[in-house]
Amino acid sequence: MNEQERKLREEILDDAKRKAERALARAKREAEEARQQAATEQQAERDQALQRAEERALAQSRSILATVDQEVRQRRLAAREEIIERSLDAALAGARALSATEAQQSLAELLAEALEALGDGAVTVRVNPQAVAALKVDPAQVTVVPDETVGDGLVATSADGRRQFDNTYAVRRKRLRERLRTLLADGIEF
Repeated sequence: MNEQERKLREEILDDAKRKAERALARAKREAEEARQQAATEQQAERDQALQRAEERALAQSRSILATVDQEVRQRRLAAREEIIERSLDAALAGARALSATEAQQSLAELLAEALEALGDGAVTVRVNPQAVAALKVDPAQVTVVPDETVGDGLVATSADGRRQFDNTYAVRRKRLRERLRTLLADGIEF
């Protein structure tokens, strides 16, 4: 092999070596870029997954808090109802334990309230037969009728029968329950 061939051969080998080094450098660069791109995409996917998890956790915590708030409101309402019922039960027990004089006074007040509600005119009053003697009335205005179905208290009806005022303890208890609910809802917080 002559000198010229050897030089040509060395030049070709050097040129091939440079091309190989450039190709290797380009491949390394592209590999690094691909790795960085993959890492960036992977990080973006992790960030998105984390964001979705945080959003789900936030939604769940809001739902739990709403459920807790609702439960608190329900318990407060139940406590109010229990207070109302206990108070009304105690008042009713006290009314039923009145002495004869106090029972007569209570009937007189119930009758006065019923007469005021019905207005002027003759009235028929139904009372439990045991309470007839305790009820003192003006016979010209009030007709007293014994009625086993009437519990404690009385039921007054206008002479024409179109208006009636139930002033039994049971009905008064219902009316008072509604008034107490309104009062508690408007003014008293637990």
